[in-house]
Amino acid sequence: MFSDTSPYPEPPPPPIVVVERSGWTGSDLAIGGAVIVLIIALFLPWFSRSPGTSDGLSSHGDLWVVFVLALLALIVLVSRDAIARLPGNLPSPEQMLVGATGLALLLTILGVVQKPSPTATLGPSTGWSYGGWVALVAAVVAFLAAFWEAGALQSGRGMTMPSLRRRGSGI
Repeated sequence: MFSDTSPYPEPPPPPIVVVERSGWTGSDLAIGGAVIVLIIALFLPWFSRSPGTSDGLSSHGDLWVVFVLALLALIVLVSRDAIARLPGNLPSPEQMLVGATGLALLLTILGVVQKPSPTATLGPSTGWSYGGWVALVAAVVAFLAAFWEAGALQSGRGMTMPSLRRRGSGI
C-alpha cells in the first residue's frame, strides 16, 4: 500500500561545509605579535629610582600569572585547529583566547597601577618606567584583537541575508 517514492520529492540535504584555514589571519598576527611583546615587556623595567630599576616580574609576583596566560594564548593560537577537533564540550579556541588575553589584561592593569611597597628593593622614591606601559598597550591590543576575531567568527556562523534570499528565491 505504501510506496517508497513520493510524488513530492524532498530536497537534498545541505552539503557539509568544511572550513579549512590556510594560514593566520590579520587578527591572529595581531594577537600573536601583541602576546610576544607582552611577554618581553614583563622583563623590561617597570619601576625606577635613582640608582636602579626593577622589572615587572620582580616587583609583582602576580605578573607570573600574566606570563603563563600569555604562553597559554600562544599555545592556543598555534594549536587552534587541533583544539577545535577535540571531542567533548570544550570552549572554542576563540573563547579561550579571549579569556586568556582578558585575564592577562586585567592583571597587567593591576600591575601597572599598583606601585611596589616602599619596603621593597627599590626604596621609597619609586617611579614608573616604560616597561609597564608597553605591557599594558600590548595586553590591550591582544585582547581587542582576540575579542574582534571571536565576534567576527560568531557573526559569520549565522544565516546572512544573501543566504536567506537564495533559499527564498525558489518560492
